[in-house]
Amino acid sequence: MLLVKFSPERSGSMRTGIAVDDVVYDVSSKYGSVATFLALHPEGWNKDTLPLSPFPPFNRREIRLGPPVDDGSSVYLVGANYRKHAEEAGLDVPQTPVIFQKPTTALLGPTDAIVIPPISTQLDFEGELAVMIGRTARRVSEARAKDYVAGLTVLNDVTARDLQWVQLGKHRIVDWLSSKALDESTPVGPGIASASTVADPHRLRLRTHLNEDLMQDSDTSLMVFSIWQLIEFLSARATLRPGDILSTGTPVGVGGFRKIFLKQGDRVRVEIEKIGMLDNPVVAR
Repeated sequence: MLLVKFSPERSGSMRTGIAVDDVVYDVSSKYGSVATFLALHPEGWNKDTLPLSPFPPFNRREIRLGPPVDDGSSVYLVGANYRKHAEEAGLDVPQTPVIFQKPTTALLGPTDAIVIPPISTQLDFEGELAVMIGRTARRVSEARAKDYVAGLTVLNDVTARDLQWVQLGKHRIVDWLSSKALDESTPVGPGIASASTVADPHRLRLRTHLNEDLMQDSDTSLMVFSIWQLIEFLSARATLRPGDILSTGTPVGVGGFRKIFLKQGDRVRVEIEKIGMLDNPVVAR
């Protein structure tokens, strides 16, 4: 049972739904947003706690899935949170988490096209595990952080490598906006899996394919900072709300440091066991 956002028409407004196999139940009459649903199910959900018979069903092949994140929710991400990825990027392993944000205008559904904008020729993929917040979190300890995660999803933190760094006097700094916040760049989904269905989110296999080539094949156990440590760090600085999303960083194997960049006609698939898969074409506009 995946919590999703969907539209019965290709360009229609988004509704809240629950996907079960090939059927999506429209639960928007009771849950007007992802945030509302997660706040009412902060410990997860299943067929016993969430009866679906009162809700109208749709054939999954006849609807469009969007990113399962509300407009107005905060989208937090973590840089260099896998040791080998930091090494392939030529970076030191961080001593504290490196957090940045994306606007929801950057987000895409699980099968939407990743758009190469005119200002970049070096888009790169970054498959990641993301968690969805179910309770308002402020100054939450690592020991209690698990209680604030209601669900998990998949995110592809597509990055413009040619826009990632700028020179500020004698110093080189990251341009997070230009490299990470581009419109129509970041697929999320296919939906949100209940956290109660995953025994340990730090024991999940993550794989990314570019066309037919396996590029990333790793495990979430290799994070530098655990999900619980990240929530402690972030909630000490910013209040997390139901429906906010925290993406936990990408493992080794991205394309950019091998001079492999996304191009028109490519297809990127990011899959995390027990959660689902993103499958996105790439187009140039």
